Amino acid sequence: MRIIFIGIALISFFKVSVRAQLMEPVKIKTPHGILKIEANLKWHTLRVRAETSIPGENGAIAEADLLKLIEKLVTEKDSLLNGQTFSSLYLGRLVEYPWLVTFLMRRAAESPEWQAERGRLKIDSVNINDWVATILFTHPIRDKIDRLFRKSGYRVTGISAEKVLVNDASKVERKSVKYLTGKLPFDAQTWLILKKIK
Repeated sequence: MRIIFIGIALISFFKVSVRAQLMEPVKIKTPHGILKIEANLKWHTLRVRAETSIPGENGAIAEADLLKLIEKLVTEKDSLLNGQTFSSLYLGRLVEYPWLVTFLMRRAAESPEWQAERGRLKIDSVNINDWVATILFTHPIRDKIDRLFRKSGYRVTGISAEKVLVNDASKVERKSVKYLTGKLPFDAQTWLILKKIK
């Protein structure tokens, strides 16, 4: 009986500890449902989450909605950023951002460093995750987000990508890339790297 009581106490303590590491998220409404940013104090990270109101569907995150969400994050009176230091904003999978998928695929198709017929980089020593991150860093959204984060004393200093996926362009369901051919990168786990400047 005593062992059971101790077990219940430990579970309750763990739940309280987890809740203490999480703060109330910033939220906005979108045509697909709710878009929010959560903060984890233990890992000093932020995370974008989309909660779709359409059963069985993953709502695409529009560029305007992402900017609106981040603007709310940095301008709220009781912002998640107040008194905290965060190292990154996890965007999630790239396929949740169709406009970034289109950008990546087009840049890869145009790059002399990419072999579309083989679906790989020409130089084996170049890491595909780093290569994709470098491409994404050149998207204009990076500057727009950086300007927003500056309002709260942060800079977007880089982009990190992991688990890059490659597929035949004809199998990627994007009207904007129908004219592309060959195997191209289209998805990755993606983070914005943040640095506090004041």
